Amino acid sequence: MQGRKSIPHNLEAEQYVLGCMFLDYNIVGEVTSRIGPNDFFDKYNKNIMQAIINLYENNQEIDQVKVADELERLKLLEASGGIDYLFEIIESVPSVVNVYSYIEIIEEKSLLRELFKVTEKIRNQVLDGNETFDQVGTKAEEEMLRVINMRRTEDVKRIDRFTGHVLDIIESNKNNDGVLSGINTGFEDLNKLTFGFQKGELIVLAARPGIGKSAFALNIAANACKNSDANVAFFSLEMGVDQLTMRLFSSFSNISLTKIRSGNLTSEEMRQLLVAKASVDKLHLYLDENSNANLNEIKAKCVKLKRENRLDLIIIDYLQLIQVANPRGSRVEEVGKISRGLKQIALELDVPVLALSQLSRRVEETDDKRPRLAHLRESGSIEQDADIVMFLHREQAGQDFDETKKVRNHRTELIIAKNRQGATDSINLLFKGAQSTFYPYDEK
Repeated sequence: MQGRKSIPHNLEAEQYVLGCMFLDYNIVGEVTSRIGPNDFFDKYNKNIMQAIINLYENNQEIDQVKVADELERLKLLEASGGIDYLFEIIESVPSVVNVYSYIEIIEEKSLLRELFKVTEKIRNQVLDGNETFDQVGTKAEEEMLRVINMRRTEDVKRIDRFTGHVLDIIESNKNNDGVLSGINTGFEDLNKLTFGFQKGELIVLAARPGIGKSAFALNIAANACKNSDANVAFFSLEMGVDQLTMRLFSSFSNISLTKIRSGNLTSEEMRQLLVAKASVDKLHLYLDENSNANLNEIKAKCVKLKRENRLDLIIIDYLQLIQVANPRGSRVEEVGKISRGLKQIALELDVPVLALSQLSRRVEETDDKRPRLAHLRESGSIEQDADIVMFLHREQAGQDFDETKKVRNHRTELIIAKNRQGATDSINLLFKGAQSTFYPYDEK
């Protein structure tokens, strides 16, 4: 007997779409024009969808109280999970930005279930043995054609459906009075090329070992908090929170990281450190050091932050360390799944995602050791999914980053190798190794 779990469905998508209709009345018309109660697999969700349609057709508001009242009128409230389930649906939605993608998922699963029913019906007719091949074949052909014709093709839209919205975006950017439209990275030249890190973008930062990509990511996190009053989630899969915090103390106090780690501080330096701590405490920076985190865990934590209005930027150090649930196939396929997942998180939560990445060993085989897009480790998917790809590059930098090299000041090049919405270029930065901090490079 076919198990219930094998029947195509996606409960997360069903809850997400229902929750979006609670949060934004303006999308109810389009949602109900595309899917109905029978497109939902879960009985609770099917009943709630029917209640929403009833309210919408009677020009009534869509909220948990009205829906609960309508379910009560239909004598279906308890059979739909009660009022608690309605609140659960609403709380599960971080934003409505990706609702149409989830509608497509529900449509797809509904069609697959219908196809499943048809194939079961054909199977039973064959096993009954009461009809000829031509009779069963004709019925099968008719049923399959019916299901195929149920598939909804997305209507193409005239350009005037989009021009007004785009003009609003342009007007909004025009009225910013010099304020960036995205997250302020703290690096003026980078901001000019990107207009700040934009919502829904996947930004990839890669470098050879020892160049300072983790330090640069942490600098951007602190700058975003200070300059954009942003809430930043920093997932460090390689470095502990104590190490990250010490780096922030060093950057804010201008005391060398080595000295802070040793604890050998003068009374004046200790005073500077306490001042730095007060500044760091003000940052809306959320650290996670679970070295075994997988994509689903990262997403769940970010969804919670977004729901609490505490998420504007996600930083992951680094992409190749993210675990894959039920890994199958090659490592390249696994990394491709991760990069696509990160892009989906950026779109769904409507925030930029900055993901650090390793470079392949092929970069060491080039004469100038200068990284290129082809040098991204397991590069195909990462390059395709990323909106922006950046490399940190330093001339004659060694592969290992030992203590003596850390304290030096290094001119470092930030290469913007891909920029889907803007120009590519390179920017000179100064890396102060003692504080693990990047600054704009003064050409003078």
